[in-house]
Amino acid sequence: MGKRTGAGGTAVLRRPLEATELRPGRRGPAAPLLSAPSRSTLRLASERLLLAFVPGVLLIGLVASRYLIGKHLGFDYRPLWEASRHILHGASPYPPPHAWALQNEQQFVYPPIAALLAAPLAAFPFGVAAALLAGLELVATGLTLRVLGIRDWRCYGITLLWYPVLQNLLIGSITSLLALGLALAWRYRDNQRVAAPVVAALIGAKVFLWPLLFWLAATRRGIVALRGLALALAAVALSWAVIGFAGLTSYPQLLEVLSRLEQQKSYSAVSVGLALGLSSGEARALAVAAGVVTLLCVVAIGRLRREDANGDRHAFILAIAAAFLLSPIVWTHYLALLVVPIAITRRTLSPLWFVPLAMWATPGQSDGHTWRVLVGASVWIVVLAASWRPSWPVMGFRRRREALPTA
Repeated sequence: MGKRTGAGGTAVLRRPLEATELRPGRRGPAAPLLSAPSRSTLRLASERLLLAFVPGVLLIGLVASRYLIGKHLGFDYRPLWEASRHILHGASPYPPPHAWALQNEQQFVYPPIAALLAAPLAAFPFGVAAALLAGLELVATGLTLRVLGIRDWRCYGITLLWYPVLQNLLIGSITSLLALGLALAWRYRDNQRVAAPVVAALIGAKVFLWPLLFWLAATRRGIVALRGLALALAAVALSWAVIGFAGLTSYPQLLEVLSRLEQQKSYSAVSVGLALGLSSGEARALAVAAGVVTLLCVVAIGRLRREDANGDRHAFILAIAAAFLLSPIVWTHYLALLVVPIAITRRTLSPLWFVPLAMWATPGQSDGHTWRVLVGASVWIVVLAASWRPSWPVMGFRRRREALPTA
């Protein structure tokens, strides 16, 4: 406020003039002129629209559209649901190890421990069980970020815009639960009581995650690795004993036939080799060579843990990379696991969180199309490489806390 001197030297405060808008035909003070929204306000509004409102609307729309066109939730979950019921009755859930028996992609091919772990949901009708599983996986996605210390709400929003995460919720694969397991294994890696059973459950349910044992052993957690391996073998053996070891001897052949039948449709290193014109044997040999080199790097870097503060993180991310490289099949929903390496190295929203959005360009299987294989494989390669060397990408997005001047 302004100040002037009145009679007798008394200070009189003056009210500052306000900008007003004159309207003809009206008396009295007019309403103050409205200022234009600041850039920071517009940015916050756009973030809330894109990362808070759109994910929920998109998920609801995708679920509703599936039911409208006659599809249901849980396409991938149905074989697991049926296998749980078979195992509870002591019957084998496995198909014959022949290509003709695997054509419609509705056969159970996990170790039997996966069906036993999913048995509680098998008590419900399939539609109810599939909906419950989708809800569990949605919660697991949020818990994964929470366990890894992510507090930036925008990271939760962008993750729910990833096609691999949404596909996982819609078809009922267990990848979001595996991502939560990876997060727990990382956070409690020095707690044997937690890390060992978690790693055992991961390997028992999804064998391709076995490179985690190399990470634990290389980072001087050999006891945890041994306990995890022992628990996984014991759990798988006991689960197979429930069905009288039916399908055990033919299980390796079943996986081999499945790999040769499906590898060209996925986004694995083998798929890249096939898309580039290599034979199946050449593509597999190249993928195995890359995976073995990566495992050797896990061991070499893990041994530097005491000298290098980042060695533990580097070895963990390389173990995940080895799992991707050595798996002959990498489906779209496998890329939901990438939330773990990103969250470990990017605690706030950064460009790397947006890379998996590229999978919207090639939803579903690649069907052997070269460009689709290269796009899908590039996503997980870029994410893992950038997570391993977090100094490569540009700095993350930062909110401007200071108000920007307006015209």
